[in-house]
This record gives sequence, C-alpha cells and structure tokens, in this order.
Amino acid sequence: MAKHSFPSFSDAYRKRWRDAGLWLDVTLHHGFDQTVAAQPDKVALITADQSYTLAQYKAESDALAAGLLGVGIGPGDIVAVQLPNWAEFCFLQIALSRIGAVIQPIHTVFRERETANLLSLCESDAIVVPDTYKDFGFADMVRSLRPQLPALRKVIVARGEAHAAAGESNLSDLMEEGRRNLQRLADVKTTADDIYYLNFTSGTEGNPKGFLHVHNAVISMTKRLIPLMPPETVMLACSPMTHTFGHFEMYYTDLAGFPMVVVDRYSPGEILTLIERERVTKLSGTPAHFFGLLHHRDFAKFDTSSVKSVAVGGARSSPDLIADLGRVWGVKSANTYGMGETIIHTRTVPDDPEERIRSTVGRPIFGVELKIVDQKDRTVVQPAGTIGEICFRGPTLFVGYHNLPGKTADTRDANGWFYTGDLGYVDEAGYLYFVGRAKEVINRGGTKIHPKEIEDLLCQHPAILQAAVVGMPDERLGERVCAYVVTRDGHEISLEEVGQFCCERKATKYLHPEVLVRIEEMPMTPTGKIQKVALQKDAVSRATLSRATADPAPAG
Repeated sequence: MAKHSFPSFSDAYRKRWRDAGLWLDVTLHHGFDQTVAAQPDKVALITADQSYTLAQYKAESDALAAGLLGVGIGPGDIVAVQLPNWAEFCFLQIALSRIGAVIQPIHTVFRERETANLLSLCESDAIVVPDTYKDFGFADMVRSLRPQLPALRKVIVARGEAHAAAGESNLSDLMEEGRRNLQRLADVKTTADDIYYLNFTSGTEGNPKGFLHVHNAVISMTKRLIPLMPPETVMLACSPMTHTFGHFEMYYTDLAGFPMVVVDRYSPGEILTLIERERVTKLSGTPAHFFGLLHHRDFAKFDTSSVKSVAVGGARSSPDLIADLGRVWGVKSANTYGMGETIIHTRTVPDDPEERIRSTVGRPIFGVELKIVDQKDRTVVQPAGTIGEICFRGPTLFVGYHNLPGKTADTRDANGWFYTGDLGYVDEAGYLYFVGRAKEVINRGGTKIHPKEIEDLLCQHPAILQAAVVGMPDERLGERVCAYVVTRDGHEISLEEVGQFCCERKATKYLHPEVLVRIEEMPMTPTGKIQKVALQKDAVSRATLSRATADPAPAG
C-alpha cells in the first residue's frame, strides 16, 4: 500500500476540461501502446551505440515495468531517476507510467546535499542511478546517504554493479527478470487522473518546490501539438530529461513515433556532429544551449541544413538570439513561455510577425487563458501595455506542490487562476511580453527597473555575448544597477564604453548600468538558466567590500 498522500483535482475541475475536449483521458503508456501498434518497425530512439524501433522500445519498457513490480515497486510509489539522457531513462518513463508509479527526476549535477534533500522531502521509495557518470560515483553517493533516508526502500544501479547483499538491483538484471514475468502487468490499473510526474522548480531563487502533474494535463497537450509537426520530423533535445522541458520532448516520440536522437550530455561539437549525421529536423533547448551551438568555433564546418524547426524554452531569449536562429537556419523559432507548474502558457508560431517572434513569447495556446493583474491588488486586471503579474488558467495546470498544501493555495484562487510571480504585459493583439521575475525587479530610489530590458540592450553591443543584470545594495538609493557580462574572446570592456553605447541607443538614463563586472561564464542552473541568486550574492559581497574599503576605521 503506497504511503504517499497526493492532492487531487475536484470532480468539477476534471469535468470542465473533459467537457471542453481538452482532457483526452489517455495515460502516457496507453498513448505509447497506440503509437507502437500503428508503426512497430519505425526507428524511435537513436543513441551513440544503437537504435531501437518502437516495438523494441516497448519490449524493453515492458520488461522493466515487470521487473520493477517484482522488486516491490508499484502504484503510488515515488521513484527518483538520476540518470543522464540514456535509453534507460526513456524506458523508465513508460515503465513507471505502466505500473502507476510517480517519476521524480533529479539532475545529474546534484551531489550529496541536493540529492539527499530531494529524496528526503519526497520520501522517495526508490532511486535509479548510474554506477558512475562523468567520473562521479552516483551509486556510492546513494549508499552513503541511505542511513539518513529511512523511506528509501530500493536502489537500482544502471550500467554497473549492484550490491545485492544491501538489497540493491542491477537495472539490466531487473529487466531480464521482468522479461520472463510479463504477466505481472495484467493486474495493474491506472487512470489518466493519476499523478505520475513530480519535479522541482529550478531553484534560481532558492527554496525549490515539488510540483505534481496528472497524465491528463500533459498528455492531452502533447497530443494536440503533434499535428503541427511534419511527419518526417527527427528530433534532438539539448535539455536533460531531468528537466521538464527535456522530459516532455520525449513524449513526441512516445505519442507520435518521431525519432529522437538521445544525447547524454550537452557538447556543442557532438550535437553538431549528430545533426549532420542523423539529419535532425527539430532542435529544442534553452537559450544557453543554442548560444553554445551557434558560437561553436567549428559551426560552419558542419552541415546543419536539415534543421527546419527550433523550440526555445526553459528561460527567456534575447531578440538577438531569435534573429540569429532565423538568419542561420531560416526558422521562425517557437519562442515559448511556461514553467513546470503550467508546462506551456504561450508560444509563437511561424505565421506570427517577425517583430513579435523576436520580442514576445507569443499568445496563449489552445485552452489556455491569460491575464495581467496588479501586483498589489490581484483583483485589478491591467490594460494592454501595462506591466503586472502574469496569471494562467488552463488544462495543463499542476495539481499541487508535494506536501505543501499551503504553498499550493497561495498560488491560485477559487476560479482556477494560477499566479505565476512573473511580470509581463500584453499588447493589443494579445501577445505576451515577458519582463522577468517579480523578485528580480530593481528598486533604485523608488524607480522600478526591469533587468530584461537592460539585458536585451547590452546584448546588442558587438563585444557582449551574454548579459545578466541584478540589483546591488546601496545605502542611499536602496539598489543600483549591476551588470554582469560575458564578452567575445575575453574582450575587455569598460563601464564608460557601455554607457556610451547606451547613449548611442538613446536609452533612458536609468537603463545605464552603474556597475559592470566582466566574467568568463555565467553561473547556470542545471536546466540552463542563468543563476541570478549567485550573481545577487556576488553583488552583495562586492557592495559590502566596497563599503568596508571606503569607510575609515573607527577610532580606537
């Protein structure tokens, strides 16, 4: 009997989306089975070592599902998966869905502290880890943590030796055992209203929260997007499958059979090689991923002409990046806005005007509603052109934060509106302009400054590759504008030069950085977002040091 207490949607809420035709009552594994039945011999997964047809993919995932049942993992159990983008991760997606378990991805960059924290918060029942990956011993790490994790019943080791005496299982052995006992699957009952996905907010501002999704919310959305994709689509996702963006990209293979080139680490050179070799047509990733591809020193040596579609998500994009993608591949990229809690809120489409593709994150997708409210009074809806908090209502809303009912209640109202904490505005045509997180707004002497506006301006400077702007504490003004920049080829750049550039662009004075810090690379979250918390901490340290050196020592 599963021990977890999960939240659920009300009957009225579920009926609303079913009646609207926006919930299709399909689970991930049922949708996958339909795909396999329609085209069993089509290649689905392409890895560095081998490829799998849809029928082979199903055989492996079925064996894994039966093997998991055989070691006591079943409906309602939380199974953490700390794997890179390996075929085994794909098998686990389907297998855990089939046995009614909840998948809990954990980033492979996380070590003892973060991994123990997430396993403890979720009271995870099992974890699947590589023996080693990138010269780090994940299995040994989990072994060291087990004494402090009493809820963790099972450790499963992929591509390495398991300690059977300690109750561990080897993933490939477990699959072989399951292959001989597929009859176990016949008794498992699941529904599309079951929770099956538990992941965490990226934590760019600290205190990540675990959000829960039911099959209906995500599978229905994916199935509606599939008809927009050409039948000859071949995909490659730069984002890790431990991140929501990368995780759900795999569902286009599961639910439509589009081949996925599975890449286990982000290496621009390797990805460019695979694009050329496999004739990839659809690329997805964060702005940082595409930045790395387009600026790779050997980019021009690769034939990437097969690329016809680009999906940028996970973090906000600069207009220059969107323009570069169009210039290089002739694509009108799908610039999206969403978060783990809502999946996709808005997106651009190829028919949108060029200016709006560069400058906006599009309009709401089917079934989704959008409004902008006053930050201090959420009952006041802001008119077009006025910045406020972005609010979401739609069929892809998460069911709640795991074990945090109070936090869940704080984000929504009785009418089903979710308050994102993000800032933006809409124009007269309904396109959303993303401004940034409410917590990132700089208050300079009472003037509210939105960092994204300055970041987009700075990225137009020919010497600047990336820019991130945060508030630096100031005794007189409260905060000053502090800009961190990464320059081309380590080019030196001065505050005066940046100020002159801002003047030439006729930017208002408050958009001029007052402190400029050149760094070699931006601190990034595991999901490819610039880690503003790290930069804000650095800005605080710099301000403290500046005051200490400026103030004379007190008389003794």
